[in-house]
Amino acid sequence: MVDERFGGGKFGAEETGVFLTALLIFIAFVVFVWLARWGWRFVRAAAALGYLANGLDSPLKRFLYRIEVDSGHYPHGDEGQMPYLVYRPLAREVAPAIVLLHGATPHGEEHPALDQLARALAHTGLLVFVPRLPRLKAVLIDETNVYSMQLFYRFIQGDERVVPGRISVAGTSFAGGLLLKALLDPLMQQPPPRAVLAYGSYCDLETTLRFVLTGRLEAQGTVTSVEPDRWAQVIFFYNYLDHIPGEFDKQVLRELLEYYIQDRVEEGDAARDQLQPSERRVADLILTPGNPDSTTLAEEVLQHARPVLQDLSPSYFYSQIHFPFWVLHGRHDLMVPYTEALALKQLLPEQVKMYVTNLYSHRDLGNNSGRWQTVRDMVGLVAYFGRFLHRVEG
Repeated sequence: MVDERFGGGKFGAEETGVFLTALLIFIAFVVFVWLARWGWRFVRAAAALGYLANGLDSPLKRFLYRIEVDSGHYPHGDEGQMPYLVYRPLAREVAPAIVLLHGATPHGEEHPALDQLARALAHTGLLVFVPRLPRLKAVLIDETNVYSMQLFYRFIQGDERVVPGRISVAGTSFAGGLLLKALLDPLMQQPPPRAVLAYGSYCDLETTLRFVLTGRLEAQGTVTSVEPDRWAQVIFFYNYLDHIPGEFDKQVLRELLEYYIQDRVEEGDAARDQLQPSERRVADLILTPGNPDSTTLAEEVLQHARPVLQDLSPSYFYSQIHFPFWVLHGRHDLMVPYTEALALKQLLPEQVKMYVTNLYSHRDLGNNSGRWQTVRDMVGLVAYFGRFLHRVEG
């Protein structure tokens, strides 16, 4: 028996067909709108990540802009002119700009990994600036770097290639936390960056340095240990050499550590053999990660340096951060642990847009996942980077 309140069986089937047709049209419309607004961003994000993984051998290279690399100089107070690199997409007359800041490395703006990242961003259609930060190039993590970042940001406001209000900034490694400090200056907010990204950066310098020195990582109630990074330990003692107690020639030690920082290991070892006993004792402690006496010395240095560390740590000035920013971190980072990204998210849940990936470590690709987890991570990273590009483009 047919219930005539609903117009009978035949009419009900027609009504269902009309409903399904309307639903399919609506879904198609939503997909079309999504592709129009977001789709190209995700293609470019995938292409950029493919470039990072495979260089120009990536099959996605046809979606990328051709680029050219140029250089220039910006005024840096009493230090005169500092160089910077520019990566420009050739087929785009007006492109949003992004300032890419290097971390603590003697390579500075010419670091190979940074060059590859800058090229990937430029290939997506962004105008990329990579300035030299002289103190970070000297592997010194201090307030002066904040000043350098502010100088360059103000400098490019007058660049004819840059559209005001369409400048983003990204800090890698230790430059990320320092960038957040720099952005507290009101002049850095006139106009504010369109997007801010911190990659592989820290929340608290003290907890970061403890990880560097001990290799001990605590996350979600689980404690794991990795072998301390010798390079990172050298950077730590080089920065806080004046806080090491005792009578010894600090300048001699500083010159010795510079050999290792510049990867001139053989020359460093030779100079180490020539040291006087007082300097040799300290050098041996600095250059032997995991040594209990070295750890004790590092702890003493941390105690003395704490006020300096706190002044540069977002964990101590986070209440002044009112702008949104993006945080990308590699889970297998052995220089700055991914727990620093989690800490930033916990302190600033509304401002931080975070993604922790298994695909990257601190300096390069570092995938230790299974096949399906890798696929999920790749999709998640493309989605995250695509949204970031959308924000940069505005």
